[in-house]
Amino acid sequence: MKETAIWRRRLDDTLESVGRIRGSSTQQEICQHLLCYAGRFGATNLLAGSIPPPRALKREQVSHVLLNAWPEQWSERYFSNGYLYRDPTIQLVNRGNAPFLWSEINQVCRVCRVGRRVMEEATEFKLRKGLTIPFATLEGQAVGFSIAGEKLEPNSHDRLAFQFIAAYALGCAAVLADGKRNTRPARLSPRQHDVLRWASEGLTVDEIADHLHISRNTVDTHLRLVRERLGVTSTIHAVAEAFRLGLIA
Repeated sequence: MKETAIWRRRLDDTLESVGRIRGSSTQQEICQHLLCYAGRFGATNLLAGSIPPPRALKREQVSHVLLNAWPEQWSERYFSNGYLYRDPTIQLVNRGNAPFLWSEINQVCRVCRVGRRVMEEATEFKLRKGLTIPFATLEGQAVGFSIAGEKLEPNSHDRLAFQFIAAYALGCAAVLADGKRNTRPARLSPRQHDVLRWASEGLTVDEIADHLHISRNTVDTHLRLVRERLGVTSTIHAVAEAFRLGLIA
């Protein structure tokens, strides 16, 4: 019972942050709410956006940024020097890597000399520890979301919860950037809605199958169709988008 109460409190806390992001009228306001949440485990800055094509000039690189609460001087140096294409975090985002702490980078890829210098220079701006969450659109567009600070110590729950919040925030930021809100039609069948609602409660595929008395394969099929209809590539992102569109509450 105690573990259930803790889990429920954490879920309520996460959904409260989602509600604040939902009510944001600017991208900067979204950043403030994100940092208010992530600040509890050490984040002081964030940057998120789609990855521009190779050899894009500085102006185009900057235009791909959706959420920006990065040190201004570091951003100027980073984009002016073309660090985007040597940054190991961006290389892992382009590879569709699972979310990773910057301290884990050497375990999953080889970092070139320039890449090491990029990470070392970031520490001059108090970006010593970081967490990067790769996303992807159905069209294959890579999207990166990074938070950082001098000390970043998220536990496993923090990482999973922030992955959900980040996905939701990206959807809201994209809508604001387009100057539209809640205009994309999306319809789910009653069963798809049920499956997604239980996924939003943190149930695994097997647990959803047991709860709804259907097979695991049927749950997988419903979740795949939900992702397609919402234009996302992960169930966490689907849940976040469904909240944003008001399909689940």
